[in-house]
Amino acid sequence: MKFMKYSAVLALVAFSLSLGAFAKDRNEGRFTLSSPASVGSTQLRPGDYKVTWEGSGSDVQVKILQGKNVVATGSAKLVDNPTRQDSVTVSGDSGARTIDQIDFSSGHKSLVFATQPTAQNR
Repeated sequence: MKFMKYSAVLALVAFSLSLGAFAKDRNEGRFTLSSPASVGSTQLRPGDYKVTWEGSGSDVQVKILQGKNVVATGSAKLVDNPTRQDSVTVSGDSGARTIDQIDFSSGHKSLVFATQPTAQNR
């Protein structure tokens, strides 16, 4: 009887772990800004952010969140990240820095902002 319970629990655990293989890819990543930078018309302050994207192929819709609040939305190109490192690429001088690209090592992907994202209405 004990063997049956042990076998049932073991089978349940094995089944639960195998479900992860069928889960869809997580279309999200995290990044940190050490100095202010803008995304579209939204000025992001230094801090930690989460970015999520929807869509397949190279054109995706992006949401940038700080905590649970969406602070910016827009379009980007989803491309392979050959460096496989986490990084944020910005352009412009210290007074008008703009985020151009966000690289994620975990999914080996990068978001390239080809068009300007827009601020989210709060």
